[in-house]
Amino acid sequence: MYRTKNDIEDKYISEYHYIAFAPVWGAKEIIKNGATNRDFGGFVEQGSLLLSKYEILEHYNQFYHLEYKEAGFDATYFKKDDHARSIQNAILDINDKKVQIINIHGIWNEGKLGDDRTLNQCQFIIDRALENDYPTIIVGDLNLLPNSKSIELMNKHFRNLIIENNIKSTRPTFDDGLDKGNIVCDYIFVNDKVKINDFKVLDNDISDHLPLVIDFEI
Repeated sequence: MYRTKNDIEDKYISEYHYIAFAPVWGAKEIIKNGATNRDFGGFVEQGSLLLSKYEILEHYNQFYHLEYKEAGFDATYFKKDDHARSIQNAILDINDKKVQIINIHGIWNEGKLGDDRTLNQCQFIIDRALENDYPTIIVGDLNLLPNSKSIELMNKHFRNLIIENNIKSTRPTFDDGLDKGNIVCDYIFVNDKVKINDFKVLDNDISDHLPLVIDFEI
């Protein structure tokens, strides 16, 4: 029903000593059209999780769409309104150098071509990223196709490794009634302070998104 961050921490804590969690909503159940659509059997939070071998010097959960709520998650109008969204922004100490990691799970939008909300989302990411003059890696599911205006906005400021490497899909083939797979909607962007040695998308059924992996230097 719900894979907890405790399960992940227990498995990887011996290698990844530094952990930060950025929740976007909390609920005991998901409600749809006035009825319980999904009962978690207790209170849970959903958000972004960062595991690092390197010390996390600073960590921010920066909201740009709606606000965090513990009162519950009403998904009746999800396709129109979505739920709260934030970026997980962390500064790591990697070999005595500060590196900025921005982790994002972007606004859901039907068709993945974006709208005014996703343009505002990407401008928010750009503004936060440019506040620090550090090597910067932006990674996550932006829920946007490569030819969307929102991704084109990101491309003006950062290297888009998906486009540079001509990646055709970051999701396995599926159709769950909400989304269809075999498309690109996951990205890694970097600034010019990050040297990329290798980039690949793994063919792996770990989830409904394929893992993105980079080997880099700063």
